[in-house]
Amino acid sequence: MHALSSSSSSAPHPHEQLAPCFSHFKESCSHPQTFNGVCLSCAQTVGEGYGLSFNYMLEGLEFGKDEVTRLKRMNSEIVFGQRKLQLVLDLDHTLLHATDLDMLAPDDRDYLMKRESSASDGGGLFMMDGGLLLVKLRPYIRSFLKEACKMYDIYICTMGNRHYAEMIAKLLDPKCEYYISSRLITCEDFKDTGKKNLDLVLGQERGVVIVDDTAEVWKDHKENLILVGKYNYFKERIRKSKNNDQKSYSERKSDESELNGALVNVLRVLKRVHELFFENPENLVWGDVRSFLAKIRRQILAGCTLFFNMGDVGPQEFPLLRRRAEELGAACTDVHDSSVTHVVSTRQATEGRRLAEQHNNFLVHPRWIYAAYYLWSRQAENDYFPL
Repeated sequence: MHALSSSSSSAPHPHEQLAPCFSHFKESCSHPQTFNGVCLSCAQTVGEGYGLSFNYMLEGLEFGKDEVTRLKRMNSEIVFGQRKLQLVLDLDHTLLHATDLDMLAPDDRDYLMKRESSASDGGGLFMMDGGLLLVKLRPYIRSFLKEACKMYDIYICTMGNRHYAEMIAKLLDPKCEYYISSRLITCEDFKDTGKKNLDLVLGQERGVVIVDDTAEVWKDHKENLILVGKYNYFKERIRKSKNNDQKSYSERKSDESELNGALVNVLRVLKRVHELFFENPENLVWGDVRSFLAKIRRQILAGCTLFFNMGDVGPQEFPLLRRRAEELGAACTDVHDSSVTHVVSTRQATEGRRLAEQHNNFLVHPRWIYAAYYLWSRQAENDYFPL
């Protein structure tokens, strides 16, 4: 009895054996995932803001920096294994144009209200949010999403709020075929920084393509970006666009082309990027959509040499125009010689016209360069003759 008693008194309690180990685990835990401030690995309270918030997945969920890197790598491997990439889509002026009803110009309202009644028949014009919001889908959007989701996992990334984004997601994906509603990144997730980033997209940047109408919000990810022209359908009493002199589609009683509009051309580029990425098995490890996008873009105006005769263009626009042309693969020269193929001018009654005629060059307006940039294809020069 004495020996048993002695042995019993010296043996540690089971909880005492576990306690040092659990304590050590808590001290060494990096808290990779937390929920409402509590670590999901060690149950320690670490407080909110310890990691990066993924509230769009689950309110209160945060991942540490190393965990985000791990999840991005792991998810990319899964997506690549399915022969897919990831696609981040903006909403406003990219996939649609939305406006408050009271922002519409009075002479436009009757025309649009009549058209809205046929929206259920596929007209693309919808009254939402209790009749306060009018939404016009960009032509070809349904086909675009259907085809894109075969090659890409789709995220929505918008500066709109979550209520608005969820409403639009139901409109774009009413049957939840594309899982858009589970990948909605909104202004609340960006903490009102006014900038977008890929931090919350669970995939490596080398496998992510962005489609947006505004380059400035993607300051750190411009190489991933397919920039599209703004879709301005409504005539608003106070124009938000800088292009105040350009009439909206509703003013012209027309719409963007279903056959050669922005989304048709974007889809073509997305297909080409997908082909280039998966044509070589080594790309699963080393491939990068950024290099493929640059390669495709450089081919658009390859072989063209541009001479600019544009005395009436502002000092800020000209460098941008030249940079866009060079990104498209064109050579730009300050001297008109035998290598020149195109003279770029804002007006035909200039020295530029004389040079173009004398040397049998194309004479084009700067819009020709912008059109090629946004539509990702060389446009017919005759359609962009200076006025």
